[in-house]
Amino acid sequence: MSKMEIGVIGAGAISSQAHIPLLSCMENVSVKYIADIKDPYRLAKAYKTESIKINDVSSLPDCDTVLLAIPVGAREEYIHEFSKRKIPIFTEKPFAPDLKTHKRFLSLTDKITCNYLRVYFNSARQLKEIISSNVLGNLRRVSITEGGIIGKTNKEKNTYQVNTKLSGGGVLMETACHTISYLASIFSKISVRDASVIWEDDFDVEAKTIFDVSEKNPFSVDYLITMLKPVENIATFFFDHAKVSFTHNDPASPLSISALNSDRQFILKPENGWAKTGYQAHYLKWKSFLEKISTGVTIDTELETSIKTTKIITDIYKKGRKV
Repeated sequence: MSKMEIGVIGAGAISSQAHIPLLSCMENVSVKYIADIKDPYRLAKAYKTESIKINDVSSLPDCDTVLLAIPVGAREEYIHEFSKRKIPIFTEKPFAPDLKTHKRFLSLTDKITCNYLRVYFNSARQLKEIISSNVLGNLRRVSITEGGIIGKTNKEKNTYQVNTKLSGGGVLMETACHTISYLASIFSKISVRDASVIWEDDFDVEAKTIFDVSEKNPFSVDYLITMLKPVENIATFFFDHAKVSFTHNDPASPLSISALNSDRQFILKPENGWAKTGYQAHYLKWKSFLEKISTGVTIDTELETSIKTTKIITDIYKKGRKV
């Protein structure tokens, strides 16, 4: 079986620390080239592959699948180019800066995905199984907090994340998209009831959101993400008979299950089969997408790119934007 050749666009930290090391170890996969607006010579040399300094997007070589590990604000011309060539596209998160752009990207190709990893976390999968089993009764309420004090941006002046046009936004685009993508994957009908956003220099640095979940038994989700104050990274799901708490941004977090109004609890430890590390989650995401590409399976691009996540973030921005 011939190897599937991956073209890597973007030689930043997510490529050099996660994608390229992973792809170089996967069976029947090879990194055909690494391309960046700055010559990625050293990185390409380390992996014995071709280095390309991007001057013209149309001159980039063909490949079996392309990874776009570049800022969301710089992504459109690459999606146009590789869609035109019928080359499958694997993008980093977030997928698009707004719902209109998201839909436009999906109109160009039927083979595209976005790297939302949390759905592969062991902790997230265990919680999803508890919800579907109804063993603790109906889900009644959810509370999630994340973030912490890290300064205005915690980024160097020359990084794309201090440029709203390139990054697409602040803490919602950079961090909250992971949590929202998970909520969107387990709740088929979730919408924004209300949101308040704190802004600094056109970046959102805190968002308080109330979601309505219109399932069989409707309930709400209270969500806080902040860069302005110390908070615990924790998600708590309240059922009829118990509550389940875990660190939702930790793939190996144990689930603490306790009776309501009681100190009694037991701990559900991680199991084999799903990701216990971020690297394992990257692997499962790549494996799933490449298998679909190689076998010709029809790809649900709205699901793969989590269009619900983009819609939710767009709605939060609309409700929380300064007038």
